[in-house]
Amino acid sequence: MEGIGPLEIGLIVVAIVLIFGVGKLGDIGGSLGKSIREFRRERDKVDDLPKTAEDTRNRESVPPPEGEPTKRRLCPACGEAAHERARFCMKCGAKLES
Repeated sequence: MEGIGPLEIGLIVVAIVLIFGVGKLGDIGGSLGKSIREFRRERDKVDDLPKTAEDTRNRESVPPPEGEPTKRRLCPACGEAAHERARFCMKCGAKLES
């Protein structure tokens, strides 16, 4: 069996238009995009990240590994401590100044 060519793709598109109608194609595309984004978000979620601000504070009290800079700076939006090389605050997402 050979791959799908332009003729087969065209027939599939025509069949979808006949089944769902032209007006519903936008809704179907939007729903499909939303599903894909949600799937990717869940797939990329890291389970070991702290869930609350208290967990974040507890995690920061652990000394950094040797060789890692210990300088911290404060987020201008929420006041949370951030690593010196961080671009965004891990708590509120605000952009940190250079």
